[in-house]
Amino acid sequence: MAKERIILKISGAALKESKNAHILSSLKLQSIATQIKIIHQKYDIGIVVGAGNIWRGGTSDLKLYREEQAHYMGMVATIINSVALKEALLKNGIKAEVHSLLSCPKVAINYHKATANKALDQHKVIILAGGTGKPFFSTDTGAAKDAIELNAQYILMGKDGVDGVYSDDPKQNKNVIRYSRLTFKTAIDKKLKVMDLSAMKLCQKNNITLVVFNMLRKNAITNAINRKIPITIISNIEGP
Repeated sequence: MAKERIILKISGAALKESKNAHILSSLKLQSIATQIKIIHQKYDIGIVVGAGNIWRGGTSDLKLYREEQAHYMGMVATIINSVALKEALLKNGIKAEVHSLLSCPKVAINYHKATANKALDQHKVIILAGGTGKPFFSTDTGAAKDAIELNAQYILMGKDGVDGVYSDDPKQNKNVIRYSRLTFKTAIDKKLKVMDLSAMKLCQKNNITLVVFNMLRKNAITNAINRKIPITIISNIEGP
């Protein structure tokens, strides 16, 4: 029986141990795996994990590193996070595979659209590593590309400590508006910091709905899907 497909976008920071310098938290990985096991009953899931807990290729010290190589280092870091998440999923009895656009055959399947779609058809959870496989593009753009190629209708975007989309940075400005629903046109016109502009335009063009939520809330993924926590929905549809 066919399931609806979703892409879950998780920041690398959501995997980090908050009390020490460890780049990965076993408790957070376990929590994410437990939630994915629940929503996997209804959805086929592709997961895109960032790498901010290890390396940010776009904001690294480019005085030392060539920019292109800094971006490749970030892509390698996404593979590390993806393998860690896969292991947590497998331990919870979930069939999972890492598919990477940056070739690393010892730990990941080389990404091809047909192979990834076949894995979803077999109801495996796939973790999409390596960004776009090319430098100068973020994992946001990778998530949008993946949603298009894998026929996902939604991208769930887990943010770090922010309950959806605001008119300004709520950590810096107390007089902000939180949006529960937006059109892509409004989000782009207002230059709201949801995801990279190129990624947002891809979603707009291909009619992919974004669901933005606070990844740091308890059981954030399952509660966002069930609308039990604040979320922001961005789509091409106007209205409440």
